[in-house]
Amino acid sequence: IQLDLLSLTKHTVILAGSGSGKTVLIKRLIEEAALAGIPSIVIDAANDLSRLGQAWPQPPSSWREGDAHKAERYFRETETIIWTPGREKGNPLYLSPLPDFSLIKNDSDELLQAIFQTRDSFQEIITPGSSSTAQIKLGIFVEALRYFAQHTCGTLDDFIELLADLPPDAGGGITKSAKIAQDMADHIRASLSSNPLLNSTHQSLDPAILLHSPSKKTRISVMNFIGLPSLKSQQEFINQLAMTLFTWIKKNPASPESPLQGLLVIDEAKDFIPSGRSTPCKQSLNRLAAQARKYGLGLIFATQLPKSIDHSVIANCMTHFYGQINSPESINTIQDLLKQKGSSASDISKLGTGNFYVYSDKINGEISKSTMKIKTPICLSYHPNSPMDENAVLECAQQSHRLFNTEN
Repeated sequence: IQLDLLSLTKHTVILAGSGSGKTVLIKRLIEEAALAGIPSIVIDAANDLSRLGQAWPQPPSSWREGDAHKAERYFRETETIIWTPGREKGNPLYLSPLPDFSLIKNDSDELLQAIFQTRDSFQEIITPGSSSTAQIKLGIFVEALRYFAQHTCGTLDDFIELLADLPPDAGGGITKSAKIAQDMADHIRASLSSNPLLNSTHQSLDPAILLHSPSKKTRISVMNFIGLPSLKSQQEFINQLAMTLFTWIKKNPASPESPLQGLLVIDEAKDFIPSGRSTPCKQSLNRLAAQARKYGLGLIFATQLPKSIDHSVIANCMTHFYGQINSPESINTIQDLLKQKGSSASDISKLGTGNFYVYSDKINGEISKSTMKIKTPICLSYHPNSPMDENAVLECAQQSHRLFNTEN
């Protein structure tokens, strides 16, 4: 099938269980988009997407006619960079823990959302819990952020200095706001040495680098999480990434000639934007899903547990892939979704590896009226049965580091 690139700006969701071929489908989507000149930022929490830059040792027997030529063109025209946030020996990158308030300070709604997202990402550092004292601290933190955004902006170090010497009109009129703000400044300073995501000694990465290569090749940026072993640290990083991307795409929207300027791919999205509970990145991802299409950034979410992902994510996606799944609860969820698309999908538990139902607003150039059943071809890049181990990831990341430094 031929998917319309404009449909990808309206986001994609893949709901399929273990053994369904979900990872192969994700990789082939990234590869086909790259062949069309569309770069991707890929979240790799399980080490199974970091081979996007590796060729097969031998052509797989399951390649279709023309796939060998596509693979040759893919490796000639694309460039895969492996990033290892939190891991210095790989290819580290650093994102600002604060959004660029200067880009949104004149939009009161956007500014307020960014302030609340920043508050949520710092809450565990400055005042965990929900006591009345914690609420007072959060209130002062929000007012200080608002003042910072409207009068100063700058880096995290600049904001810490503001908290340490809080101006009288930056505390929202709350009693002892200056003393409490000074205490919060100390808590953040104490976290700088132990939390790699708050490291203020390195220059923050320009997000344009994640999508654009000086070599003019189509760039695929893979964010490997071997340096962020805990789920919480991964969520905090994705929160920084989502906030950074949102302010960047607002400043750099896609042109009418190229309406899709990139993809953000998040596998096992249930860990980052779950149903029924909050995470440090949930609000930022929901905000990105709701508004990124206006600026030409498409999102691809994938999960093995469709019931566990926030329903607003599925509602915000125009293109849906449904693969084999065995949990009775998940089967019911997918069958309900498929019924809305005009399909019974009674065989969803028996589809077999690589078989999917797909629905999009336009397939093969025609407006869709129902789902289609497809078989996904194997990837153009190397995809053995087991994911990369840590040493292999580090080796690829170090090669990326050398390439990146040479180009820049």
